[in-house]
Amino acid sequence: MEQNHKRLGFTLRVIQNKIKAIICSSIPPSSKGPQSQLQGGILGYLYHHQEQPVYQRDIEKEFRISGATATNTLQVMERNGLIVRKALDKDARLKRILMTEEAMQNHRRIEEQMDRMEQRMTQGLDAGEVAELHRMLDIVLGNLEEWQQETEAGEPGENSVSPAVESTEEHEHE
Repeated sequence: MEQNHKRLGFTLRVIQNKIKAIICSSIPPSSKGPQSQLQGGILGYLYHHQEQPVYQRDIEKEFRISGATATNTLQVMERNGLIVRKALDKDARLKRILMTEEAMQNHRRIEEQMDRMEQRMTQGLDAGEVAELHRMLDIVLGNLEEWQQETEAGEPGENSVSPAVESTEEHEHE
């Protein structure tokens, strides 16, 4: 397929698959490491927000996941010794989420590898180009989130794609 006809969704999926493959091959598995991509993301979020309290609702909002998904994921992470949840004195129902020390040490190594990957991905781009790429990808993400909300609200529009068409388009690139 010619470059100007390549589908953005396909390119983004290929990039995501490459990132995942590099992460899996370059970061040694650890018993105190994440067992899923979502767990890894949550640990990264906690790592970068150590100075402020993080609660389940923050995780739900940041990762755009349901309360049930957040609850289940956090329970598994707690059982696996990745996080602890501490009840607040003023409201025992509200529990702050913290990384365990062992998970924190492991995540530092992961952050170093992620920094190296970020440098490699943006090699050949100047700071302005990297900022522009982030800006454009934020627009793409916003457009997709808006479309998802419309389809979940049952607002079929001219921009909707039937599952049969979507499936056909996906397989033409595989």
